[in-house]
Amino acid sequence: MSRKALHIAIGLAVLAATVGSARAQTVTAEVQTFAGQTYRLTDASLEVLYTIVVPKNNDGGPSETAPTTGARTPMLFGSAAAIGRFLDKGPDPLLGRRQSETLTLRKDGVEIRVPLAELSALSLTRERVRSGLPPHVAPEHYRYAATALLHDGSRLEGDYVNLGTTFVRGRMAQGSIDIPWEQIETVRFTR
Repeated sequence: MSRKALHIAIGLAVLAATVGSARAQTVTAEVQTFAGQTYRLTDASLEVLYTIVVPKNNDGGPSETAPTTGARTPMLFGSAAAIGRFLDKGPDPLLGRRQSETLTLRKDGVEIRVPLAELSALSLTRERVRSGLPPHVAPEHYRYAATALLHDGSRLEGDYVNLGTTFVRGRMAQGSIDIPWEQIETVRFTR
């Protein structure tokens, strides 16, 4: 076999092994929501949304504090430059998302970090709590607890879990879907 043919054969073998391991790594999920809907997802992942606030570009000009006309009286209208700095909202925040690698459960004040690769199923329970926020801000407010079942059969319980902006992302025959964690009652992963 020529050297070129050998390189091609090795390349094809590596490609076949990579494709085979990628298929073995495919994660499917069955998600049941609190509303009773069930979704079967392929290429499922747990993802987190985040925002990065970009600081204003401080050009080294005058102080950002409000100028005053007297000892303690702020100026209502200053120079055009001062008004421009006041009205300049700065750059828009950057939005992003990343895949989560762990899930944090809290039990009696102790945090337990569970690697998602070890997670077989997750069940969430929620208890409605009285919120001090107005109804237009938070019409429903819940405290969530979770039970995690691991691949080795062990079970971890958390009396509190806050997944923030986490959602389950996957594909269905109709297209991709994002399910916010606060809607999820159970999720079962298959690898």
